[in-house]
Amino acid sequence: MNLVPLCELATGEEAVVVAIGCEPAMRTRLNDLGLLEGSRIRCLFPSAFGDPRAYLVRGASLGIRNQDAAKIPLLIGVDEEGGTVV
Repeated sequence: MNLVPLCELATGEEAVVVAIGCEPAMRTRLNDLGLLEGSRIRCLFPSAFGDPRAYLVRGASLGIRNQDAAKIPLLIGVDEEGGTVV
């Protein structure tokens, strides 16, 4: 299991959100859009210039800037229940 920031998640890679360390207004907005601690997230693709990047969360596509994604730590190699994924 590796802990990495969301901005380092490779295209097509999936992980589980550990925390949302953004400022309160951004945290509330991301929570409202379905990005919660424990959610599974997948990087879909970067924009043409690499920022923002598109992520899939609970069936919705979200665009998140790299400066905000850097404040969202993820666990790679686990499922939503905390079990190890091989």
